Amino acid sequence: MVHPMSKLPVPSKLRPPQVNVKRPLAVDEGKDEGAPQPKRSKSEVVAKPTVTVRTNGVKKPTASKPQKPKVVSGPRAVSQVNRAAGGSTRQAAAKPAAAKPAKQIVARNPAPARSTARPRPTNTSTAKPGVTSATNGPKKTSKRPAWDLKGRLADIESQLEVRNVANSQLLQEVTAKRGDNDVLEHSNKQQQAALERADSKILQLERQVRDAEDELASTTRRLQRDNSDLLQTNHQMERQLVDTRGDLAASRQECSGLKQSVAQMTAAQAGITAQLANTKLNYEQSQEAGRRYQAEIAELKAVIAEHQATIADQDSQIRDNETTRRKLHNTIQELKGNIRVFCRVRPLLPDEASSGDEIGHINFAGTDNKSIELTNVDLNESNVGTRSSSSKKFDFAFDRVFDPSSTQAEVFEEISQLVQSALDGYNVCVFAYGQTGSGKTFTMEGPDNVEEQTEGMIPRAVRQIFQTAGQLREKGWEYTMEASFLEIYNETVRDLLGAGDKKCEIKMADAKGTDVEVTNSTTVTVTSEGQVQSLLGRATHNRAVAATNCNERSSRSHSVFRLKLNGSNALTGESSQGTLNLVDLAGSERLSQSGSTGDRLRETKNINRSLSNLGNVIMALANKEHHIPYRNSKLTHLLQNSLGGNSKTLMFVNVSPREENFQESICSLRFATKVNQCNIGTAQKKVK
Repeated sequence: MVHPMSKLPVPSKLRPPQVNVKRPLAVDEGKDEGAPQPKRSKSEVVAKPTVTVRTNGVKKPTASKPQKPKVVSGPRAVSQVNRAAGGSTRQAAAKPAAAKPAKQIVARNPAPARSTARPRPTNTSTAKPGVTSATNGPKKTSKRPAWDLKGRLADIESQLEVRNVANSQLLQEVTAKRGDNDVLEHSNKQQQAALERADSKILQLERQVRDAEDELASTTRRLQRDNSDLLQTNHQMERQLVDTRGDLAASRQECSGLKQSVAQMTAAQAGITAQLANTKLNYEQSQEAGRRYQAEIAELKAVIAEHQATIADQDSQIRDNETTRRKLHNTIQELKGNIRVFCRVRPLLPDEASSGDEIGHINFAGTDNKSIELTNVDLNESNVGTRSSSSKKFDFAFDRVFDPSSTQAEVFEEISQLVQSALDGYNVCVFAYGQTGSGKTFTMEGPDNVEEQTEGMIPRAVRQIFQTAGQLREKGWEYTMEASFLEIYNETVRDLLGAGDKKCEIKMADAKGTDVEVTNSTTVTVTSEGQVQSLLGRATHNRAVAATNCNERSSRSHSVFRLKLNGSNALTGESSQGTLNLVDLAGSERLSQSGSTGDRLRETKNINRSLSNLGNVIMALANKEHHIPYRNSKLTHLLQNSLGGNSKTLMFVNVSPREENFQESICSLRFATKVNQCNIGTAQKKVK
């Protein structure tokens, strides 16, 4: 093994030689824990400690070779073990000489030996054969001139190679010595444990002997009492024998009476025989009835088999119907459009309502909940608070419009079919767009103190996925789900589920460029709704938020929740691979209104730039341009599949009800109209 140059030992000229004195450990070589071991003498146990001298960064042992331990066997070893068991100090047992080559055996805790080794000069040749000291090196015939850099480099490389070889061999020797030391320490511990068990066994046997002696004395006394009792019993039995003989005479008389009773019972047996014949007849009739029942059971089994075949056919039809349902469901979603736009106007907040704000400039025209009208009413300068007769109306139409009274459940009911498409194997993307403070985070995630009625689209979508997956399990479908949560902060992709110390990059997952993946992102396999809720809580805690003049808790990044759904049906052999992307975009804001400075100013510029690039991508798609600038921002690059046609996409445009935000609302609605007019093609189902 060759060590890198950073780990090479410092040359001896730069540091003084070091002398390390190792304190040897007591080692017991015996492996049989239960067998008695002989006691060693002091001459067998004590050995010289090993002294290690460092010269030029190389360890060299200087002590003499260890002596082989003396082996004691036979009756002498047994007597020594017996004497050692009763004493206060026990010596380790010697290992049989035929087991392994004897190792050095030293005293358990000898006093540290005083090292008398002196640092050796660097030119001594005490290294092993085949190893050349790095300080000696090959003998130089002449000093190379300063211009001969190649030669000097070659000399340095040769010295470095020699030093590396020496270091490698020394490391191997150190590793071997450490292994021997560990083996000796382990053997010593085993012998100590064996001695302790032997002491415990001897004490236990002594207690057993005392208990046996006490039990013997008790048994002797008990037997003596039993003997006297038996003598008394013998006298009683003799008296009972006399009584029994009298009873025998009476029993003989009774026996003659029983004989008469037997004669009477013989006569009664004839009647019982007749009854038995009648019982046999009834039994034969019962057997005949049993055979008829067996025939009926066979017929019923045939009927059951027919019913089971019918059930199997119906199960097959159910699976076929599930496949047909998926196709029809996808057809319906395609007819609705692979990119749809929903508009949602949030209600006035309590402090806004208390200050006298009204939603008078927004009109929800029509009964189909698909149109919204904004009226720009100018205030009369001569009389503040009165409205002039001049006004301008702006009409917009979308796939669905939600007024301020709409609930989270009503909103999710409209997107639940898209969530089902993700289980069917399609890419689905739902993202919220709008100015800061328009309710995007509330729509996608819900409030901080979330309740069942105020849960956002992300937790509701996760609940529907797990419920539907449980229902499809009865039809043979099994799903594995992997979740990740990312954010784009200042044009940098960050992992909200990881430690945040790794750089994440967006790249294409395959050579065809049909899917996008993020490197170094944390992906968690989820098996329950509660586990996903915990991940969402962690991501919300890690997301970048800050207060501005427009919003006291403004999202300063775009967050993307991704849930990959891999399904397989063992009965039909079908498989699917869908992805659900739920995106909460950061809100657009004007610098004149937000009052951002420093980091907030930089965040605002990056947010507006990424949203502007998103608008450019939408315009390029609407104009069916040949080049779509997805890579101009991290946001459009990450949402490339969601915008490029291989996904069913839904956009929420969130609008503020405050009249002072009229211009921002108009800009958001116009952008949403452009998105609604795009035709991104037909999404393709993904199979493994």
